[in-house]
Amino acid sequence: MKDCAEARRRANLKRLLTPRHIAFVGGRAVEDCINATRKSGFAGDIWVVHPKYEELAGVACVPSLADLPEPPDATLIAVSRERTVDVVAELNAMGAGGAVSIVGEFAETGEDGAALQARLVTAAGDLALVGPNCLGVMNMFDDMAVWGGDNVFSPVTGDGVALISQSGYVAYSVTNVEQALPLGYAISMGNQAVLNVADYIDAMLDDPRVRAIGLYLEGIVDIAAFSAAALRAVGQGVPLVALKAGGTQESAELAQSHSGTLAVDNEIWSALFRRLAIVEAGSPKALIETLKLLGSPKPPKGNRIVAAANSGGYAAMIGEKGRAVGLEFPAPTQVQRNALRQTVPELVSLMNPLDWNLPWAAMSTPDTSDNGMGILMDDRCDLLVYFVDWPREPDVAEVWWPTLEGLIQLNGRMECPVVIASVFPDGLPADLRLRLADAGVVTLQGLDDTLSAFSAAARYPVLRAQVLADPESRLLPVPVRNTASAVTLNEAEGKALLAEHGLPVPVYATGTAEEVIAAADRVGYPLAVKLLNADLAHKNQAGAVHLNINDIAGLEYAISAIQASVTRYDARLDTGQFLIERMVSAPRAEFIAGVSHKPGLGHALIIGCGGTAVEELRDFTTLLLPASSAQINDALLGLHLTRKLRLRDGEVAALTRIIVNIAQFADANRDRLVELDVNPILLDAQGGVTAVDAYLRISD
Repeated sequence: MKDCAEARRRANLKRLLTPRHIAFVGGRAVEDCINATRKSGFAGDIWVVHPKYEELAGVACVPSLADLPEPPDATLIAVSRERTVDVVAELNAMGAGGAVSIVGEFAETGEDGAALQARLVTAAGDLALVGPNCLGVMNMFDDMAVWGGDNVFSPVTGDGVALISQSGYVAYSVTNVEQALPLGYAISMGNQAVLNVADYIDAMLDDPRVRAIGLYLEGIVDIAAFSAAALRAVGQGVPLVALKAGGTQESAELAQSHSGTLAVDNEIWSALFRRLAIVEAGSPKALIETLKLLGSPKPPKGNRIVAAANSGGYAAMIGEKGRAVGLEFPAPTQVQRNALRQTVPELVSLMNPLDWNLPWAAMSTPDTSDNGMGILMDDRCDLLVYFVDWPREPDVAEVWWPTLEGLIQLNGRMECPVVIASVFPDGLPADLRLRLADAGVVTLQGLDDTLSAFSAAARYPVLRAQVLADPESRLLPVPVRNTASAVTLNEAEGKALLAEHGLPVPVYATGTAEEVIAAADRVGYPLAVKLLNADLAHKNQAGAVHLNINDIAGLEYAISAIQASVTRYDARLDTGQFLIERMVSAPRAEFIAGVSHKPGLGHALIIGCGGTAVEELRDFTTLLLPASSAQINDALLGLHLTRKLRLRDGEVAALTRIIVNIAQFADANRDRLVELDVNPILLDAQGGVTAVDAYLRISD
């Protein structure tokens, strides 16, 4: 039943995005919205509903929705939040398509607002409801907007890109400021009470004119649906580019109050994006510039850049900054140098990035740039970029136009793209950018954002290939909502559970001081001695661990020392039970595998450098569960520790197996597991791995 309801709702979303008629419900506030719809070029019917006004924005009003000629495909609602619930219910009952609710003060305002939003969701039924607390939708492929006020509306012919934004102001800024961006769809999601980002992604993927989709996200509503939509985009080869917000505690609180959705921390965002081949952008401008690149007819296929600028200093800066973000600048071959020297004066250093100082008369023809820079675009080039900041004085600027003409020619005959970019954020005037866009050339602005966009766009083919290698393992399940209280197991209990799932643990014994002393010879020296108490999470801080015990006398001393130290640390802790275990011989490295439950997302697995200094070293990777063996293997190979040790294939395979077992344990207990840390996992000189310590919290 749920799938059928979602299918009907998504069909209604298509009606909303390509309506034959649009209704407006509200008072004087809808007049600007009506004018915006007219300004967008909408040629269908416009209806207005108000019980008292005779007309609004020049359109005759009808007193009620029931008086409309037929159920509207799209409706903009601008009434009080309480009245919004009633209007939505009536639209659903009459078989309307979709609606935009621009009024706020729902879930973003607290418990009362959340309760009202729950009523709104129930009232919506099959209605494709956008918002509440949003600006609306625009479809500039088809000249239509249901939008909360005046705006710039730029028609798009041919293919283009889409922007789905949780923030209305981000959508407002992009649509009113950005130019030379073929923005076919802009959607302001608001609180995602009924429709969420997955619904909008699917709608965009149904339109073959959409080449790439930009996302501004503050939180996640339905992680399972989001992952399914993202994987569909991977399959279709439509890149998703995301800018996240709410990654720190402070910004998470702001994001949640803004839209009432679940905020996500930075590490989980990044793990989610990597898993689903979503390209992550670091700033609003980098989001747009990356979207331009990946949404172009010739997106770059890698990170190998041929760059030119009209300044040697800029060329050096481009190379330095570009390499810092993972770009490569292939050096010209001797054959290329010889050919290029026939074109350019001796003053030009034949390097990459290239100092292409253009005002010389010998270089001021289109063919000079076309043929000269074309020499460098061999099979080691994924993209050529020319940096120029356009002078404000037209007579001065025209000196550079022949070069741009040559680059337009070059872009037309090459398989990989030619990009024109500026060093300064406003270095290319709007008329020039539009002129170049009409000629099929992508224009980017700002050195740092441009290089970031190149780096981000280059990641997409790599991420997509990784996902396509095992797409089924990337789909995320509906997360478990566990409200039961949790208990902490002591180390022996935790290890026993993990051992049942294939984790190798040391030979050990537990009991009172007398019992573990009696068991010492059977366990075997050298020994590690630990206090066994589930209430003590950080044994090292309390002095509750002694290592390298070689005889009975040493064991007796260690037990006494632990009891004294723990009592000083916290006199309330019971010091009557101990765990002794045989030490791992010749340990070579320490790793950690930890699992924690993230509300609304499921479980996350952290793999990293382990030991007592794990927090300081910060060498780790996060994966969302379930995770495949390939994902875990790749995460291990990406650690600084793994690269530093130059681990053999067998050692990596052994570490992968033990972490796969931990991940499978977490998946098997996903309805109970709250937190798990296996630290350290010791790798010994013979390539063996052992789970030496375990911390486990599960629900009752």
